[in-house]
This record gives sequence, structure tokens and C-alpha cells, in this order.
Amino acid sequence: MAYRCSHCGYQSVKWFGRCPNCGEWDTLVADDEEKTEDRSWIGDKVLPISRIDLGDVKRLECGIGEVDRLLGGGLVPGGVILFGGEPGIGKSTLLLQIAQGFAERYGQVLYVSGEESAAQIKLRASRLNVSSDELYVLSEQSMHRIIAAVEKINPSLLIIDSIQTTLSEDVPGEAGSVRQMRESSAELTRLTKGRKMATFLVGHITKGGGFAGPKTVEHLVDVAIYLEGNRGEDVRILRSVKNRFGSTDEVAVFQMQASGLRAITDPSRFFLSEHQDDPRPGTVIVPILEGTRPILVELQALVSPTGGYGVPQRRCSGLDYNRILLLLAVIERRLGVNTSGADVYLSLAGGLETRERGTDLGVTAAVVSSLRNKALPKRTVIVGEVGLTGEIRGVKRLRERINEAGKLGYERIIVPSKGSPKTRTKIEVIAVETIEAAMNTLGVI
Repeated sequence: MAYRCSHCGYQSVKWFGRCPNCGEWDTLVADDEEKTEDRSWIGDKVLPISRIDLGDVKRLECGIGEVDRLLGGGLVPGGVILFGGEPGIGKSTLLLQIAQGFAERYGQVLYVSGEESAAQIKLRASRLNVSSDELYVLSEQSMHRIIAAVEKINPSLLIIDSIQTTLSEDVPGEAGSVRQMRESSAELTRLTKGRKMATFLVGHITKGGGFAGPKTVEHLVDVAIYLEGNRGEDVRILRSVKNRFGSTDEVAVFQMQASGLRAITDPSRFFLSEHQDDPRPGTVIVPILEGTRPILVELQALVSPTGGYGVPQRRCSGLDYNRILLLLAVIERRLGVNTSGADVYLSLAGGLETRERGTDLGVTAAVVSSLRNKALPKRTVIVGEVGLTGEIRGVKRLRERINEAGKLGYERIIVPSKGSPKTRTKIEVIAVETIEAAMNTLGVI
């Protein structure tokens, strides 16, 4: 016989009055005490895969094009989506907008909140102009009453905000404990599959950015998505990390406004400055990848002498700090440019964040341009990874980045020689092998 802690999930071959892992008292329960009745989802017959009919599987669009594209064309009936994000990032706002679009297209939607009252939800809905008669709101934590509401309303979409607040009376433990989350998630998954509806489960996240609770919850669901962004900025990125029905290489970009989240269908134009024809020292345009989508953004550098006072500062916003330190060492060693006596500040405009190494050459050019006080050529885009020996390494989806720059009217792009397209494009493609050749081409050394 084995015992499991209902609070943290710790397993032991013998019983303890106090859990050795989390320190909670009287939480170890014998596994054989758990319910073992039949848990069949749908009860379908066993069929050869060749005889399974997909004619009834139709994607359900929520009315927000970027969300539908991220999910692979819409929600799949019977699909369970785990939706995470930091507190206050806009999860409930986006879900209310999705609920409104869904209710207008397919009828009843049930929004269950275990954290807010119905009146509080109505206040937010009024601000977002969400007022469909087909959108039902329930402020409840009990799984039994949530299931009863689902059976009464028969919704096409169920939203649980959040899974950490649901409480199943069939198992011991407080709401949010490992055992409660596992049982509640499994019960909602069975309910979703059996009724052929779609379900959103809102999940809290940890300090490390992952979903809080047991990993079994992530394994149970069909799709897992995160809403990311800095609450000091108005940009939000919806990112898919698991999708049984589509690609996980897609992202959706939104702008937070007073009336809710507005989808940005052309992120490059949104993030670029309006003054690209008047380049200034330290400013460069780089194409980054968000999923499979290339986005042109402005990268800025400010390099100024410390004047001999204190340790030189290294600060960056939206970029990998350790990568910046490495690039500064390469610049000093390979280009003979002294940055050890200067403060270096780098920023990716628009509140975006990236750890992609395709920005390396752009960072190098921006730092040298600011230090020498020489503006880079206008209407020029720069992309490439920089190696420790100063070579320019290839990047993923180079052709898509080139096409994006050409679409926005840029005249030339500096790219790695490895992987550069051999066919002609409407934008001038300049291939370089080393950072020395790149800086000479740009005219900053």
C-alpha cells in the first residue's frame, strides 16, 4: 500500500502524521482509498482508425482572428485549453472577449469564476462592451454545482476561472491542493469530452513562469497557452506551448486598451518608429522571430564614457543580459573597439522581449554606431548570430525575415553568408561572413 499527500502530492510507502515534504498535518491518504468507479469519457466503440469519421469535427471560431490562428483555426469540440499568465496580465479580459464572440456564433457560453462575484464580472464586461444574452455567469467553486450548471445550460463553451479555486467534494484537501487540482481537472476533462464542448481552464503560474500545480494537469489538457507581457507596457503576447490540434510555433500579439485587448495583425508596423528616414547613432532595425512570424523591431543602444568614476554599467531591456556581455567581449577583441571604459545601455523598443541570437549582429552594429556617433545607413535591416571568433552564423527562417523587410519598404538587409538566398529579391541582400566585414559595409569603422 502507498500513501499520497493530498496537499503536495508526496508519496510514501508508510503513513506519517505530518508530511515530510510540505509539513502539513494529517494529509497522507492511502491511494486505494481514492475512487475507483468507471471513469469512461464517452463510451465509444472500438473502431479501426480507417473507419473513424472526421466529418463531425468542425473548428469553432471565437471571432478573434489571432486567437483562432494560434489555435490552428479555432477551438475543437471536446478540446480542453489550459490558459496561464501572471496576475493582472489580461487573462480574464481576453476570455470575456472570446466568450462574447463565441456566444454570438454558437449560443450558450458558461463563465464560471471562483475568484470574483457575478457583479464584479459584470463591471468588467460593461467596460469591454460584453453583453450577450447567451453568456451565462456563475460565481462558484463546488464541482458538483458547476457540473449541474453545465447540464442545465448545455453550453458550447465552458470557462473555469480558475482551476485552483475549484473544489471537488469527492476527495479530501483544500482548493488548490495537488489532489484537488488533479481530480477537478480530470473531472472537467471527462465532462468536456463527453459533451463535445470546448473548455478553458485558467491556471495560475509560478515564479519561474510555469503552470502552478501538478504536471498531470498539463498532460490532461489538449492545448496549453500563456499570455505574456510587462504590465508596465501595453503589449501582450499569447504563446502556445502545447497543441494537439495544431502547431506550437505560433504567437498572437495584442495591445491592451481601455476597451480590452486589440489584436495586432501587422506587428512590424506597430513596433517600428515613424522616423526611420532620419536614422540616429545607436539605432538599428532587426527582424526577430515570434513563433514562425518575423517581426521587425527597433533596437537602440547608448554607449557613453564613464569618466573614470565607478564600474562601467551594463543594462539591457528585452534582451539576454549574459549574451550582451559576451557580445561586448567579442566587439572589443575582434573589432579593437574599447567598451570597457563606457556604460552600455540596450533596449528593444515596444516592450518586446527576445532571447533569439539572430539579434547579435544588430546589437553589435548598434553599440559600435553609438560609440562612434555614426548613424547606420537608412532603410537597412540587420540580422545574424555572432560567434566567439567574430564569424556571422546562419539564422532560422532567413527568407521570411527578408520578405518581411522587403514588404515594409526597406532597401537592403545585412545577412549571414550561410543560408543567404541565391535567387533575386526585391530588397538588396548583402551577405557577410565576419563582423569586421559587416561593420565596414555599414560604414561605422
